[in-house]
Amino acid sequence: MFNYIKFAIYQLIGFLGTLPKLLKYKNNPDKYTSNEQFDVLKSHALKSLKLVDIDVNILGKEKIPNEPVLFVVNHSSMLDSFILISSVDRPIGCVIADEPIWRNIPILKDWTKLIKCVYINRKNNREGIKSIIQASKNITLGHSMAVFPEGDLTWVKEPNSLVSTFRSGALKIAYKANCPIVPLVIKNSQGIYDGYEPIGKIHSKSIEVEFLDPIYKHIDNTKLKSSILADHIKNKMEDKMLEFNYKEEKSMA
Repeated sequence: MFNYIKFAIYQLIGFLGTLPKLLKYKNNPDKYTSNEQFDVLKSHALKSLKLVDIDVNILGKEKIPNEPVLFVVNHSSMLDSFILISSVDRPIGCVIADEPIWRNIPILKDWTKLIKCVYINRKNNREGIKSIIQASKNITLGHSMAVFPEGDLTWVKEPNSLVSTFRSGALKIAYKANCPIVPLVIKNSQGIYDGYEPIGKIHSKSIEVEFLDPIYKHIDNTKLKSSILADHIKNKMEDKMLEFNYKEEKSMA
């Protein structure tokens, strides 16, 4: 539990330390760039992972197009948001499940608003569509977004899967924004956090993040079903995870 205690204490102290900048950005929104605002959270995420000796090896950053995109990310660990924020090359907003536990965290809730995160109600289709439209608007205005389309942790939904079934409606964000999709595969992250609640055990470990080739299929063919595209992306992610697992097993043999 020592790693978790260190990590939890740093979240409290670290976010309290961001208050002066948060207030400055909120009170003078036109004076500071989105990069300046996002860099505060990126620095916090990097320090949080370093504190518990989680090393992240990043591959494929050169594949990210120089335009707003929708990052599509698999979700194996409660720490994946830290890994995502520490890995991307630009400010992003995240699509977050509209649950009280995430929406009401002091200080963090203000940061999520500042970086244009969007809460999505997964139980109410009408409200869910509104969130998808808002996320797509953020992209058309030049702000990239990220989504975890599994909708829950992989091992919670489908314990024997590398990547669980996508909620394909999440990809509609890219359809409406007419933007590329960049799959981001987080490999080997399941073992870094034991538990499904905010309290758990954190294990020091090396993980790998890989950005895959950008996808334009939905732009080239607007009639392409999002469910078909979702399966295509999921399969690409699983291939990369299998490749990583094979290399790990071979190196240990």
